[in-house]
Amino acid sequence: MRHWTGAAALAAALALAAGHAAAGEREDALREAHAVLLGLATDGEKPGHDGAADIYYSIIDNPDAPRLVTRLELALEPCRSRTISALQFPGRWANLTLTITDLGRIAAVAAYASVDDMIAETNAIPFDDPRAEQVVLTGEGVSCMSRLSLAGEEQSKPTSCGDRLDLAMTDDEQRERGLRALSAVARLCKVAVLQPRQD
Repeated sequence: MRHWTGAAALAAALALAAGHAAAGEREDALREAHAVLLGLATDGEKPGHDGAADIYYSIIDNPDAPRLVTRLELALEPCRSRTISALQFPGRWANLTLTITDLGRIAAVAAYASVDDMIAETNAIPFDDPRAEQVVLTGEGVSCMSRLSLAGEEQSKPTSCGDRLDLAMTDDEQRERGLRALSAVARLCKVAVLQPRQD
């Protein structure tokens, strides 16, 4: 009896460890997907870390240019994220932007072989087509933001929601990251329009 009890305890412990590992892999994949789709890691930028948050810094050589720092955190449901961005112009107060993004709200996708086609909304192709360089993801309320200026209330803006995320895939590395992000969203957020095509 003790033998079976010990075996059951071991099996339960292994199952729990496997569950934690799977949850960690899911969170890591969606953390990268949020960063890519929000334009924080377009060129493979690596974040700093502050507890469970990732911190992204703009890379600027010009000392007179504004600095941008963005803090990315996943919600308990990791298809949702919160970002807090601080845009600091030299000698001025910073502007803070709080954004809530829900990748599970993506309801449509269109891809284009050029910026001109994207602007004209013509010649749409599948997002996984090798020619795709611009991908537009849309969904009602996919991203909502509030803006606060530390310089004064009159420059602050109330919450507004958008229905679009843009993804550039203009070189091989961007394409690899973009398709990996879209695959994670399709698989883990159950977004139907990003599921693989059935040939």
